[in-house]
Amino acid sequence: METAKTKTLKPRLVVGFSLGGVFLLSLLHPLAFTLLVALASGFAAAELSRAMRSSGWHVPRIVAVFGPSIVLATYYFGAAGQWLGLLVAFPLLVVWRLLTLVLGNTRQSLKQTLRDFGGTAFVLVYVPVLLSFAIQLVNGENGVPWILGMVLTVVAIDTFGYLIGRFFGKTKLSPEISPKKTWEGLGASFIGAIVGGQLLVLLTPATFWFGVLFGAAILLSSVLGDLSESLLKRDLNVKDMGNLLPGHGGVLDRIDSLIPSSFIAFIMSQLVF
Repeated sequence: METAKTKTLKPRLVVGFSLGGVFLLSLLHPLAFTLLVALASGFAAAELSRAMRSSGWHVPRIVAVFGPSIVLATYYFGAAGQWLGLLVAFPLLVVWRLLTLVLGNTRQSLKQTLRDFGGTAFVLVYVPVLLSFAIQLVNGENGVPWILGMVLTVVAIDTFGYLIGRFFGKTKLSPEISPKKTWEGLGASFIGAIVGGQLLVLLTPATFWFGVLFGAAILLSSVLGDLSESLLKRDLNVKDMGNLLPGHGGVLDRIDSLIPSSFIAFIMSQLVF
C-alpha cells in the first residue's frame, strides 16, 4: 500500500538518479563538468536572488548570469579567474542596481541600498565562488576521482540520513531551523560519511585514515550546508528555493550540501596532492 512517505520518495528517486546520470556523463571531460556546475550555479543564484527579493532584498536578477561567468573564469584561469570574476561581477551588479534606482526614479534609503549590495555580494560568494572550488579541484591532479569521491560522499551522507531519518527518525535535531532533521538521521549520515570516505580512498592515493578524516569533514560541511540553507529559507519565509526538481525543490535545495563541501574537499585535496 502506497503511503505519503513512499509517494514523495518515488519522484525524489527518479530525479536523483537522473541527476546522477548527468553528473557521471559530465565527468568525461573537465569542461563538461564545468558547464554543469556553471548551469547549476546560474539556477541556484537565480532562486536565491528571487527568494531574497520576495523578502525585500533587491538583488539584481542578472546575478544569475554572473554566477556561471565566475565558474567559467575559474576553469580557464584558475584561482586568479575565480577571484577576478568576483571582483568584476560585484561592481557591475552594484552599478546595475544604481542605474535601476536612478532610471526608475526610485527613492530608497542609504541603509537599504547598502543592504541590497550586501545581499548581492552574499549570493555571489555563497553560490558561484564556493562552487568554483570544485572546478579548481577537477582541474588538479587526479581531479575527476576527487570530484567523484566528494560527490559520492555527500550523496551517501544525504541518502543514509534522509532514508533513516524519514522512516525511523523520532528525535528532532534542530526543530527551530530544520524540523525534518533528526538525530537518527544524523547517525545514519555518519555511517554514510565513513562509506564515502573509503570510496575516496579507492579512487585516489589517499590513505585509510585520511578517508576517515575526509568523511568526517564532509559530514560537517554537508550538515552545516543543509542547516544553513534551512535557516535561509526560514528567514526568507519560503518552503523551497524553487520547484524545478520534483521531490527536491529547487536546484539550490539539491546542492546545498555540495556548496561548502566543494571548498572543504579542495582544501583537503591539497594535503594529498
